[in-house]
Amino acid sequence: MRWQDNEQPSANEAVFRSAPMTLVQFYVTIEIARDVVFALGLLGQVHFRDLNSKLTPFQRTFVSELRDVDAMEIQFEFLHNAMVKYGTLKGDPFATLMADKRPLPPTSEIDDIKSTLETSYEKIKHLDGSYTSLEVKRSQLIENRHVLNLVNNFHRRTVDSAQDDEFRQFEIEDLDDEDEEALLGGARTSLDVQETSVNLDESVMHAITGTIARTKIPILRKILWRTLRGNLYFNDIPIIDDDAALTGSAEHIDKNVFIIYTHGDYLKSRVRRIIHSLDGFIYDNVEGSSSSRQVTLSQLNNKIEDLTSVIDSTKSHLVSELIFFQEKYPDWHYIIKREKAIYETLNKFDEDSTRRCLVGEGWIPLEELRSIRHSLKALVRSKAQQSNRNLLEAEHSISLSTDTLANTQNEQPSNSYFAIGRSDYDDNSNSDDDDDQEFSFVAVVNELTTNRVPPTYHKTNKFTSGFQAIVDTYGIASYQEVNPGLATIITFPFMFAIMFGDLGHGFIVLLVALFFIVNETKFNAMRKKDEIFEMAFNGRYIILLMGLFSMYTGLMYNDIFSKSMTLFASGWKWVWPEGYDPHSGPISLTAVRVSGKTYPIGLDWIWHGAENGLLFTNSYKMKMSILMGYCHMNYSLMFSLVNYRFFKSLVDIIGNFLPGFFFMQSIFGYLALTIVYKWCVDWFGTNRQPPGLLNMLINMFLAPGSIEDPLYSGQKFVQIVLVLIALCCVPWLLLYKPIVLNKKNKRAKNLGFDNLKLQQNHFAQAQEEELAFERLLNSQGPDNRDDDGDLNEGDEIDELSQTFTFPNDVEPMNLSSGHGHGEEDFNLMDVVIHQVIHTIEFCLNCVSHTASYLRLWALSLAHAQLSSVLWTMTIQNAFGTKGLLGIAITVCLFAMWFVLTVCILVLMEGTSAMLHSLRLHWVEAMSKFFEGEGYAYEPFSFSSIDY
Repeated sequence: MRWQDNEQPSANEAVFRSAPMTLVQFYVTIEIARDVVFALGLLGQVHFRDLNSKLTPFQRTFVSELRDVDAMEIQFEFLHNAMVKYGTLKGDPFATLMADKRPLPPTSEIDDIKSTLETSYEKIKHLDGSYTSLEVKRSQLIENRHVLNLVNNFHRRTVDSAQDDEFRQFEIEDLDDEDEEALLGGARTSLDVQETSVNLDESVMHAITGTIARTKIPILRKILWRTLRGNLYFNDIPIIDDDAALTGSAEHIDKNVFIIYTHGDYLKSRVRRIIHSLDGFIYDNVEGSSSSRQVTLSQLNNKIEDLTSVIDSTKSHLVSELIFFQEKYPDWHYIIKREKAIYETLNKFDEDSTRRCLVGEGWIPLEELRSIRHSLKALVRSKAQQSNRNLLEAEHSISLSTDTLANTQNEQPSNSYFAIGRSDYDDNSNSDDDDDQEFSFVAVVNELTTNRVPPTYHKTNKFTSGFQAIVDTYGIASYQEVNPGLATIITFPFMFAIMFGDLGHGFIVLLVALFFIVNETKFNAMRKKDEIFEMAFNGRYIILLMGLFSMYTGLMYNDIFSKSMTLFASGWKWVWPEGYDPHSGPISLTAVRVSGKTYPIGLDWIWHGAENGLLFTNSYKMKMSILMGYCHMNYSLMFSLVNYRFFKSLVDIIGNFLPGFFFMQSIFGYLALTIVYKWCVDWFGTNRQPPGLLNMLINMFLAPGSIEDPLYSGQKFVQIVLVLIALCCVPWLLLYKPIVLNKKNKRAKNLGFDNLKLQQNHFAQAQEEELAFERLLNSQGPDNRDDDGDLNEGDEIDELSQTFTFPNDVEPMNLSSGHGHGEEDFNLMDVVIHQVIHTIEFCLNCVSHTASYLRLWALSLAHAQLSSVLWTMTIQNAFGTKGLLGIAITVCLFAMWFVLTVCILVLMEGTSAMLHSLRLHWVEAMSKFFEGEGYAYEPFSFSSIDY
């Protein structure tokens, strides 16, 4: 294996193509497995494979540890909710997090955290339960006091005040039965007024009094009326001054006090059951005379005061406990989250036959293999030294000879994979207990030869990550195929700018991007962001380039907020008729070219005021869109050639790329060439009418031999040849690859293979083994030693990987990344069908995709015209008024114009242009070469912990 040194070229940046990956195997003893996974999590370079995918979560090795961690997470969640409930959290508690910078705590410390957490959890849970129950009791007492006060007010009312709106007689809405309404009317007039007041005051009829939700009062009325057939007196009074803060409940419910008079124990029991079924509460201590109710009221006030003091002391104790725990909460919560991630990763490891070691597999970038080996070697040595120190401290009463002590302290691992921390052998004993007395640390990192498909890993930074996310949203690139994200850095903002070309609007977009970039440290520190804000912030460098390119295209269009800029002298001049009288009215002027004068850059500003300016810019932008689409699709088609060459697929180069390239150039390459040629000809100077290129392209296929308006001499012959080339490319594209693959398959069978796929796999496996053997020989050279004299990490031990199997691993063995080698068996009909579909799709897409780039012209035209209309309808109307009124109108219309510009032209039009640019990349460009059949490289890292 070739390692990078000072004389070798720089490492692969993994931008144009995914980084080379290698499958490694970790063979570690259980004693240090947790430390090994922690070290790998800090590096964040290993994409672990699940070797126990056949097992359920409850059948794995570390299920008991995960249960403990889950229980602690539940306790942390309860304590966090308690801190939020009682308002002890101020700001972000994880702003002072320090546990992520400290080493892995031992399991004894985790046990201490578990014990302390459980104690705090039980104490705070008990205090919270007591506080909540006391609050409920106090709220019931306060509610009871409201009932007493309102009932007293009800009984103190005179007969006249009883008719007031505050005390409503029983009313039923939407009564369908006329008899019930008649009974209700009779009930209202059946009692004598004096008799009623006396009976109520003297409590001849005992009332049923309580509270119920205000929304359920109509239901209670109707049910009681229908149940008791009108034999009752019902009144309800709203609790107006109910203090929601005293209830202790976040969901405050508005309630009413009800007073019900009826006769008979049977009817009263039925009324009680109905009230209870509607979640109402009945207070029996409000019966009796006014003096007894007054006594009850004083007792309630005393109880409320006593409960309030108890509640305050309980809350104070609870808050102090929460504040004490809050100091440890961030670090402990992070440690537990990290422990969960470690044990979930360890559950992907399998056990060896001795049940003393764990075996795991993972994908890593090839250039990171050395750093991982160094890290694990340093870990094993540190654990060995720590074990030696602990042993000497524990066995201080045992005298060791000088030779034995020297051998113990100077012991080095026999190779870089097996690092033994300590071995204490009894030379005089041959018992079977030697294995128990031997305490060794083993960490093996073994590179494997495999035919599995590695994950796709593209190295990104804060600038390129946003562009790579655009591609990954569509699909993860197949392993080692060309990454579209590199070209997208330029083409995506440029396609956007063609549709959004305005110097002023681009400057606004640029300011937004600069705001995000200048404050990126502040925004990165925010752990929780709004979804739309986070999307815009993560794409800040995309927005930056979009703004810069929009300013460039706006300069080319000579367009700033729909107005032109007279940066240079025009190449045209207006010709005024001789003897023109300004008072004679408007006339039409014709501009003539200034001889030898050409506008230096962009569009001449004089076109903005011309009557045919829209026709000119339309023609210009439409043809420019075709040229941009042609260039965009051609470089994408060239990427397919790069892919075929990298994967050494000659049949795809001859059978797919060449006919597709010739087909595209003979039609749309010719169209692009004629557009440029037509621009270069001075049609006014030659006194000829320029031909229509669209009709020329249509007649090129419908009537190859006829030319209506010739563009150049010899056009007839050239177009016939191009049509013949395009027609020949179709059968070439359709037949070549199936015929060649069928011949290769027959040749493979003659050599003794079952089919072509097995032959290709055989040669690929042989090549991989040859490369692995070459790397092994290179790693065992005489100079392959470190400063300590030990062999470097290249001394591979392949015996473990060759003999160990994983019975619980059911992951399919993918053979390649989809470049003609993804199937086990060769099937000619599958190849034919695939090639037919590819041929039809390619030929049709050449037409549809080219036409799709006309959206560049359409959206650019729409943006310019909408900007012009907005200017005309708003701020332009303010320039005719003078004085203070003119100033006021200008300020108001400018504010309206600016707000509409930002909201409509920048946000809405910008979003639309961005989506269209995204579509051009996903469909028109990437379909020419991108397969997107890979899966993402997701290394195990603690940076992804969501705390």
